[in-house]
Amino acid sequence: KDFSSKSPAAYADAEPFPFFQNWVAPGLQPNEGGLTYVGRTETDLCFYVWLEDQSIFTTATENNQALFKLGDVAEFFIKPGTTREDYWEIHVSPNDLLMDLHFPSRGAIQAGQTTWEQVIAPDSGSRKKVATYPTEGYWTAELCVPWQAFGYDHPPGSEETWQFSVSRYNYTDDLDHLEHSSIAPFTELNFHQYEHFIDLTF
Repeated sequence: KDFSSKSPAAYADAEPFPFFQNWVAPGLQPNEGGLTYVGRTETDLCFYVWLEDQSIFTTATENNQALFKLGDVAEFFIKPGTTREDYWEIHVSPNDLLMDLHFPSRGAIQAGQTTWEQVIAPDSGSRKKVATYPTEGYWTAELCVPWQAFGYDHPPGSEETWQFSVSRYNYTDDLDHLEHSSIAPFTELNFHQYEHFIDLTF
């Protein structure tokens, strides 16, 4: 499917990243696809997603609920550099809700180093803009995360390489029918495989 015409003006020069299900088969596209664009300003790292969706669905009602268990969501993963173990996972739902997760390291909860309540407690300071178009069969979201969330006062230097991914939980009509997809080439259905995140250079 060609969604190339879905690029907003602010991201006209950005490379589009389509969604796949590479853990099923390399290059396999989901039934409902989409595109991700990445950009930056002096104050923020920004993402824009265009998501095909004939059944926009969520039962979530508040920020920082487990949005991915409650309906459609776009998940933005940002790992600030190769030497740090921490990373952000920020969810945006089509009814304009947000969930902030900051992991000190992968597997920290399972290892007993932190708790879900501590991971979900931080505030990234992100701003979002969501729009739904149910009759046209898609929704969009823009997320801008301030550099300060990563401990920076300005954009990283050209010598730095970060990693990112955008993944998706796409429910159809109810919570029993779910399709996963991601822009990253994951080898299994595990969106925390940051070895397969996409490099982000400045």
